[in-house]
Amino acid sequence: MAPRMADPGSTLTALIERRHSVREYSDAAIDRVALERIVHCAQGGSALGKRNAPSAHALYPLRLFAVIQRLNEPEYAPGLYALDTPEGRLGEWVKTVPPEALRATALADDVWLELAAVVLVVAADYAAARAHFADHQPDGRRGERYVHIETGAVLQNMHLATLAQDLGGVIVAGFDDARLSSLLNLHAPLQPVALFCIGAPAEPSAGL
Repeated sequence: MAPRMADPGSTLTALIERRHSVREYSDAAIDRVALERIVHCAQGGSALGKRNAPSAHALYPLRLFAVIQRLNEPEYAPGLYALDTPEGRLGEWVKTVPPEALRATALADDVWLELAAVVLVVAADYAAARAHFADHQPDGRRGERYVHIETGAVLQNMHLATLAQDLGGVIVAGFDDARLSSLLNLHAPLQPVALFCIGAPAEPSAGL
């Protein structure tokens, strides 16, 4: 039996113990406010004047985007949106992204990329991280490591916040970088690092 934490009834503990990947979604649209809460938890501004996920030297080399497929407010047309991460809000519409085209960027047949109501995109400015931390390791690999650590923190925040909204989510990291960048109009120095699918679970009782 797993050891119990000091406060097993706390909200955070309960969310952590319930966290799991959800890959099957209903066709329900999700609420914009719920989505913005998830974005805020992922990398929104904190009460301390920083962000809600840690970043080495407060560099914040990550950028978030959202591929909206089903949102409950008709003024938000399907497609790619920039995210105002400090405010935790949806930004401007960028372009149309066909769900089947997003699915086609995966290295496996990740159908959940097509079925999710929203797919959040985590991109990184690796060049900025390599340059900033060049004194730590001349080849820049230390800066890349910090990017990956920060991405992990952001994804965990996303996942727990998604669960708190009674939604399901799953991380996707296996994709063709060049193909995804082309689809999403991501240009240097930004590179895609991870995707996070969000949707209402096909089976509401699926562990939520």
